[in-house]
Amino acid sequence: MITSNEDKKLLDEAFSAGVTEIFAKHELDKITSYTAQFSRKNSSKTMSGHILYIEDSPSTANLTSAVLRDNGYTVDHFATGEEGIEAFQKNPYDLVLTDILLKGKLNGQGTVKAIRHLEEDNKKYVPLLAFSVLDDTAHKVELLRLGANDYVTKPLIQEELLARVSNLITSKKLLDKAITQQDIIQELAMKDLLTGLYNRYFLLETAPSRLREATRHNIPYSLILVNIDKFKLINENYGNSTGDMVLKAIASALIKPIRREDIAARYDGEEFVLLLSHCNITNATLIAEKMRQSIENLRPSELNVTASFGVAEIQPDSAEGFPELIKATEDAVNQAKSNGGNKVIAHCL
Repeated sequence: MITSNEDKKLLDEAFSAGVTEIFAKHELDKITSYTAQFSRKNSSKTMSGHILYIEDSPSTANLTSAVLRDNGYTVDHFATGEEGIEAFQKNPYDLVLTDILLKGKLNGQGTVKAIRHLEEDNKKYVPLLAFSVLDDTAHKVELLRLGANDYVTKPLIQEELLARVSNLITSKKLLDKAITQQDIIQELAMKDLLTGLYNRYFLLETAPSRLREATRHNIPYSLILVNIDKFKLINENYGNSTGDMVLKAIASALIKPIRREDIAARYDGEEFVLLLSHCNITNATLIAEKMRQSIENLRPSELNVTASFGVAEIQPDSAEGFPELIKATEDAVNQAKSNGGNKVIAHCL
């Protein structure tokens, strides 16, 4: 609004009527600056996102879909809640738009409830914008309780819809970024940076509960301790960078034969630990022997490298835990090294 009138009552009435900016006639240069800034802000904003749109009115769906696509969004439209939920389960979406009054067995409220009851982690944070010709407060509150993030009353105003869509998708992408960063931090906390195996901290946190479960349910669990023979000489003669290459090569060799439910960890320096689920000492010894041969034939950095292996199994109904199991494998490794190394020694608790 442009005016030479500075009466406060008039200006208040203008704002109440919907005016968002008021300029005095002698400040026309501010209008130029304002409009230029507004244009830059809107032209520089790139909108993107994959939207699931559920609407049973063809005319409304065509118009709204066209508006969203013209503003950079990808839109998948479906006329029923059943079709929308099926698509939601199969595809990644940044936003769900749904009418509340839908044809078919499932209305909008049922659609919102069904979407929010899906258990997949990558689905639970997708924002949901509901809209309806119904404008009563109780209806809105119930939708919000069911899991809708926002509610718009029909008929849809284009600018309002785009603003709400933009805000919801921006928040979703920021949350996705935060979750990804949290996963990376958690991964770094659990993994050894050099080898990519689990670290000592993760092993000490996880192994005791695994072994308690094993003894309680009579599940065979074995531990393999791997110690690289004469590793100190490798660092002294060839440098730490070569030593690091040897560690990474051996870590890769150790993890190949084990299963997803097993744990492979770098325990300390040149020591590695393998915690094997549903594996008795006989099978663990066979696995250790294959690993020993694999390392002997590996020749990382063109060096002859060997390792000593200690193997132990937790006994059913045993009161012993991880400290006793690791001590047994350490004793076995020491015995292997005292006999020249490059051997597998099984130690029965």
